[in-house]
Amino acid sequence: MQDRYGHRISYLRVSITDRCNERCTYCMPQELQEWLPREEILTFEETLRLVGIAAELGVSKVRITGGEPLTRRDVIDFIRRIPEISGIRSIGLSTNGTLLAREIAPGRTMASGLRAAGVASVNISLDTLDRAVYSQITGRDFHEQVLRGIDAAIAAGFEQIKLNAVLMRRRNEGQLIPLIEFAAQRDLILRFIEMMPVSTTEVLDDNNFMPIHEARG
Repeated sequence: MQDRYGHRISYLRVSITDRCNERCTYCMPQELQEWLPREEILTFEETLRLVGIAAELGVSKVRITGGEPLTRRDVIDFIRRIPEISGIRSIGLSTNGTLLAREIAPGRTMASGLRAAGVASVNISLDTLDRAVYSQITGRDFHEQVLRGIDAAIAAGFEQIKLNAVLMRRRNEGQLIPLIEFAAQRDLILRFIEMMPVSTTEVLDDNNFMPIHEARG
């Protein structure tokens, strides 16, 4: 499978829910807070069929996303079935990290359950190490849960863990060095991501947009 420029397509992102337990200002503005009716969301069986078709066309890597994918019930059982699809060689997950440390059985976290189910890599959102700023950005006081989630992910032994930080002027520009040091101390990959327009609300003005080249400088 190729696009019109000849690029081979082997990577598929699969959103299994639009729901999220946070309300990040850059991701879920006020006008986009109505959830899709449940009947409009693909069932796990339908999603697995879709992944199977994609695999037949050459897709070998799948990344599970949301919303927040870990809010969907039975997500681990669903992910456990993906490696059974011929051709799929790698499974990744994008998460806000708030549920990774949740105990799903005695001595077993959500992170360890995901690893056992076949997830190889995890991308975790972390825009700041300041609890108050985190609450302002996400609309929730879940900062400690995210930090515990990162520790749980490390303990689970994923092949790769990336931290994603969205750059926001006057919000987290003073957190860049602390985030770099935090990631380095844990041998994690840190990625700075520019804000993107996802709503009718203007988010790319000089008051809040911070370009990558400025962060690098």
